[in-house]
Amino acid sequence: MASRPIDDAAENQVSANATLAQLSDPKRAIASPWADALLLWGAPLAVLALLAVWLKGTEFALGASSSEVTVYAFFFATLITYGHLVAVVPRAYLNQDVFSANRFRLTVVPVVLLTALAISPTVFIIAGVVAFFWDVHHSAMQTFGIARIYDFKAGNGSNYLRRTDLLLNWLLYVGPIFVGASFLIHANQFSGLSETPLAVLATAPGYLETGHGPLRNIALSTWAIGIVWATVNYSRAKDAGYSIPPQKVGLIASTGVVTFLAWGFLPPLIAFATINIHHAVQYYVIVWVQEGKRITAFTRLSTRAAFAVFLLFTAFVALGYNFAGKIDSRLALVPFLACSLLHFWYDGFVWSVRKKSV
Repeated sequence: MASRPIDDAAENQVSANATLAQLSDPKRAIASPWADALLLWGAPLAVLALLAVWLKGTEFALGASSSEVTVYAFFFATLITYGHLVAVVPRAYLNQDVFSANRFRLTVVPVVLLTALAISPTVFIIAGVVAFFWDVHHSAMQTFGIARIYDFKAGNGSNYLRRTDLLLNWLLYVGPIFVGASFLIHANQFSGLSETPLAVLATAPGYLETGHGPLRNIALSTWAIGIVWATVNYSRAKDAGYSIPPQKVGLIASTGVVTFLAWGFLPPLIAFATINIHHAVQYYVIVWVQEGKRITAFTRLSTRAAFAVFLLFTAFVALGYNFAGKIDSRLALVPFLACSLLHFWYDGFVWSVRKKSV
């Protein structure tokens, strides 16, 4: 019996070595072990840490006020967010397999959407509100998708624990929104519907603000129950022989911690910057890993030059989006709002772990 602590220590060491071996295995990585650690499964924590260092360092070194530094951080987050919206283009239009399988959705639907947004102010307003909330769901689904890729690379079935992953990743991202000051920013989006047939929803912000306390408690309870439920499912699966990839554990843990801290406790602008930057960085990596060779072939440039062109293309769109948002013209925003909606929609069918199209 006295040897049991030594046995436990040996088992822990073996487990730690196995985890490190999986984390350093290129076959289990999406980009590479180090790139994944910084830009994919570790991106939420890395971005939060870098933002904290940059904000405090800039204030200390340059004497800038916290409000000025926050605005700069939010501006960068806005640009990289706008830019990543159009990063789906190489995947949708340069990949012939994807384009051939979705020709109608990739050609006719964009034209119809642009026309509707341009002709109808009502459609434009409703679409703007839809895009705001669709972005929340889309961000949660991206994390879910990356987690499923790590499962697939680890040899687990494409449907194994899928429902658990889906609910857990959605709760981890959406649940904390109800906790802090960012909730009211989300709720106030409904006020834009006051001059549409959905005007009844424009009164929602007042009710939601009044009931924020109870909603916060319900959200926290649901969030906690969901995590416990997922943990039980993972534990049962492990007992049945399932080996959860450490990259997936890192992704879920870092996303959960950062979304809880950002939405629950950080000022809204910093919260949006933290969440949007790490989401966009992950997306750029996924697109380049999957479509980098096609982009390089299409541009007929070296890999580095093609990557630079890819980034410049998205940056150009981002600057255009930012400029359009500052002028008082609905028509100027139409192509960019359409781009946002199409980005969210395209991602629903051009990426699929189950169809092995990632």
